[in-house]
Amino acid sequence: MKKNWLYFVLAFAAPLVGIFWWVGGFASARVETNLVRGPYHYAYLEHSGDYVKLPDKQLEALRALQAQGVAHGAAITLMQNDPRTTAKSMLTAQTGYLVEAGVSVREPLKLADVPARPVVVVQLRAHPRLAAGKVYAALLKYLDEHGMKLKLPTLEIYQNSTLTVEMDI
Repeated sequence: MKKNWLYFVLAFAAPLVGIFWWVGGFASARVETNLVRGPYHYAYLEHSGDYVKLPDKQLEALRALQAQGVAHGAAITLMQNDPRTTAKSMLTAQTGYLVEAGVSVREPLKLADVPARPVVVVQLRAHPRLAAGKVYAALLKYLDEHGMKLKLPTLEIYQNSTLTVEMDI
């Protein structure tokens, strides 16, 4: 009986735990306050509807940037609504990529700026599908502990396997 458990652990459980660790499943989000972040200049596409489809829209923005020969930086998303209180069909966001100031783009892309401002920053190194839930849970916990409310829009930057969420103070 003991050998069966050992084989099970070695052949099945250990690899699953290893993969979960590799994608950031055991990582904890880090909250920092009173930081000044920005300014950011970005090219984006408008997104309406369920936030689950944001990666598709972001890929569309990437393809448009590449087709126009525009160099880009990290992926960026401005989340305009709180999915806990807004119907999925009414959710809106801007998603795209950081670009150099002074760059010009053609339709369907648009350009926008986020000025330098004081923010609460939450960071987590993990797979993007796993990171968002953990980061927002940490942000909401922090806000609750400090008697603050979620202030939208929040800015998400995903770079080098790290999701950073910034909320204006």
